[in-house]
Parts: sequence; structure tokens; C-alpha cells
Amino acid sequence: MNIKLLIICLEEEKERADQLRLMLDKMAIYSGILLAKLEEGGRTNIEKQFFAFFNLTVPNANAAAPHVNQKALNTQDETPTHVMIISNLAMEWVDFLAGFSCGSHVPFLAYGEDARKCVPEVFNFCFKMLDTEDALCSYLNAENEAFKKMESDRETQRARNTLLEQGIPVNNNSLGQCVAEGRLDDVVLFFSAGFSPDTKDKTGVPLLNLAARAGNLEIIQFLLKAGAPVNLRAEDRDTSALIDSVMGKFDDITTDLINAGADVNIQSKDGQTALIVAVGADEEGTVEVLLKAGANPDIADHMGMSARKYASLFRKTVLMDLFNTYAPVKAG
Repeated sequence: MNIKLLIICLEEEKERADQLRLMLDKMAIYSGILLAKLEEGGRTNIEKQFFAFFNLTVPNANAAAPHVNQKALNTQDETPTHVMIISNLAMEWVDFLAGFSCGSHVPFLAYGEDARKCVPEVFNFCFKMLDTEDALCSYLNAENEAFKKMESDRETQRARNTLLEQGIPVNNNSLGQCVAEGRLDDVVLFFSAGFSPDTKDKTGVPLLNLAARAGNLEIIQFLLKAGAPVNLRAEDRDTSALIDSVMGKFDDITTDLINAGADVNIQSKDGQTALIVAVGADEEGTVEVLLKAGANPDIADHMGMSARKYASLFRKTVLMDLFNTYAPVKAG
């Protein structure tokens, strides 16, 4: 989320405000314009004009200062996060804005010479004074970054609290369990709580491997979109997620991992490749998919046997035909 700026100006300066909005649009900052009017009704009319932008109601006339509904300020999509005056406003407006600024967490800005003129020295602490366009842009860019970080931190804490309220421990192993069980909504919460897609469980198995072993295609697709390293190895078997998916005969997952850039020639701790595993399981379709993706049938495992040798040893003629088609033995 970005900051949202409410520009307050006199009617005769609306064109200037419109030009400012064009500049703010380029900075990806939402803005709105309030044309400050002094009408019959004095302060009450000022409050009505101003509070309309905050989805607030005019406070009780007997109240000493305007009541600020912080929940409304935090939840309304178009509620201003910052307010800026650019005109020489009437003192009734300045008094009201200064009072509102003291009762809220909304920063108030006075931009340009005209705005500075209308702010008495006693109210200087209520307004951030900005004289030039460069100063304004610099301030708003810094505020935008700070606001986005603050919103991100809030979202992180909300996600953590939601997990805890559901009785889910907020740790790596718990995340791994959610992945293995296919609990996508909870996995999304963990990521919102700041967990990384390269997280491993307590045994050193990456999330992508856990999902591949369980055959959870939906979780696999979510993790890949989240940037999970496709070739990260599990510490228990030294397997990649691709090898794990072939072991489980999960063809859709195997295909998605290959499309995501999985290395088809990674070897496990016993030297087996995904192709050797597929040959051992007599998975003809998987063998063909792996060969088309560049799998090498002549990589030897720790027993000195390759996928091609296993197929030959056990007289798997269909697999031998696939090898001859996609990876024929080179002459010489």
C-alpha cells in the first residue's frame, strides 16, 4: 500500500492542485482535493467538509476537540494518510486542522509560500513545512517507503497472530507440516508472517521437497510462484524435489518442476538421478518427459549403473527404444 494524500486548497487554486495530483500520480501516490470553503455554520461546516474524506461524522458540538476514529482511519481504502495545505487558508481552517493533527496520527504538511503564511508560529509544530517541489517529492518518497514497511510489518504481525489463535506454532517445522498436509491457507499465512520459500523443516527437508513427497500439486504451484528454489536439496536423502516427485510417481508435479527449471541430472546421496528412479519404476511416460528435458541416461549411480544400463539389464525394451530415440549412444 502507498500513502494517500488529501490536498486542501482554495477554489481559485484548484488548477494548481490538479497539477500536483498529476505529479503524485507519477509517484504512485493516491490523492484527493478538498476545496476549502467558509460557509454559514462556521466550524461545523468545516468539519463536515473535512470528515467526509475520513468517513467520520461531525463530533458532538459540546466536545472540546474533534473525535478521531482511528479504526476508520486505518481501514478505509481511500482514507487519507497525509493532509497537505497549499493555499493561504482562513484562520478557522488552520485552527481546525491544527486541532485535528494533535488528536490523530495523520501528518499535516504546508507546501509553498502561501500555505506557510496562514500557519501561525504557535502552530508550526503541527505542520511539516515544505518550500520546494524537490523537498516535497523527497519527503513523500521517504514517507511512502516508511508507510509500506509499516503496513508490511502490520500484515506480518496479523498473520502471526492468526496462526497462534488457531493453535499453530509459528516455526519452520510447523510450516513444513502444513506444507506436507496440503494446508494451503495456513501456508499462505506463514508466508505473510515473513517465512521464506527456502525454509527447511527440522530434518533439513525444504518445503518444495515436502510438497513433492506428499503429492501436493497446489502447494507446489504456490511455492514456485513464491520463489522456492527448485533445485534445493533435502538433507536426509540429498534429493531434489524433482527426484522426490518421480519417486512418488506424481507426474503433474514432475512436469511443473521441469517447467520451473529443475535440474534433471541431480543425483541423490546414492547417486541416483530422477531418470534412474523412473527406469526402476518402469514409468515410461516419466522417462520420456525426462529425456525430452535433457536427462542424461548414462550418469552412473554409486553401483556404477546408469539408467540405460538398468533398462538393458532388465530388458525393458520400450525404455531402450526411448533412449535410442532421445539419447542415442554416440559412435566411437
